[in-house]
Amino acid sequence: MPVGGKNIIVTLCIACSLMACHPAQEDVSPVVRRQVIVLSSPNGIGDHGYNDVIMTGLERAYLKCENMKMLFFDPTSIEKAEALVDYWTQDGASNVERTMVVLAASDYYDLVKKKLSDPNYNPKGVEMLVFEVPELPESQNTVKAYSFLITMYGASYQAGLYAAEQGKKNPLVWLSNGVDPLLDEARQGFSDGFFLQTGMRPDTACLSVDWHGYSMSEEAYRQMPDKCSKYDFLFPVMGGSNMGIFRYLREHPEGPDVAGMDVDQSLFSANVVGNVLKHIDQVVEKYIVDWSNDLPPEHYNLYDSQSGYIEWSVVARQ
Repeated sequence: MPVGGKNIIVTLCIACSLMACHPAQEDVSPVVRRQVIVLSSPNGIGDHGYNDVIMTGLERAYLKCENMKMLFFDPTSIEKAEALVDYWTQDGASNVERTMVVLAASDYYDLVKKKLSDPNYNPKGVEMLVFEVPELPESQNTVKAYSFLITMYGASYQAGLYAAEQGKKNPLVWLSNGVDPLLDEARQGFSDGFFLQTGMRPDTACLSVDWHGYSMSEEAYRQMPDKCSKYDFLFPVMGGSNMGIFRYLREHPEGPDVAGMDVDQSLFSANVVGNVLKHIDQVVEKYIVDWSNDLPPEHYNLYDSQSGYIEWSVVARQ
């Protein structure tokens, strides 16, 4: 399992503080030439999945890079995230040679597009790395913005095949929301895989209308009795909200089989029969290390199941 995000924040903040000049040792302290400012998805840190895996990759990158500091923020809303972006792309970037603002969630796609399309936005050459979004438009100002997408279609397709091969008759694709194209891609992949074997399409449900659905574990828990009465397999793509599902299934292990997301979540529930493993820690580590070594990232990268960054893995239990 990945190291908990909260622990990594403490570790890295301590490490970063060590880089500050001590009054008695100014001549030997390293000079901070680069800074990486990381914004998690709103309320995302500590989700035992996607966000915590990202933190693991950032920790490894930090340990490989010299003369660089990292700061982490876990904003509670998109609006607060925008205020942080405005500060760190302008005033907060004035004291170092290079700044990379990492927006570690697809939730920030519209925010970044707004910044890139505003010719009056002047962030003085600050760079941005945006996670898991379609290709960004060319900047109309001085922002250098990079993005990547790990497509979930292939791994989700394999999960749909697996559910059908296990004799499931009525699975549910349970999404955080209905507006994120990455989630729809996962839905389509699972649906196509299940349809190939059975000729039937699974139902789809959304926990929320927007990004809040990634951190609504209590609501997921509340809805579980209804879902368990109707479905024999759950394919939930809901970030930290999945914890509500696992909590319910620990109390009611007679419930349906379920897929884990992003990391191996089989320790959270014996009902987890397989996981869509997303090795985003490896992706972010490479981006940050290359950037620190003055290797400019590509404007956009699309990673599929052949890249090695995502896979469907069946849980082996004795």
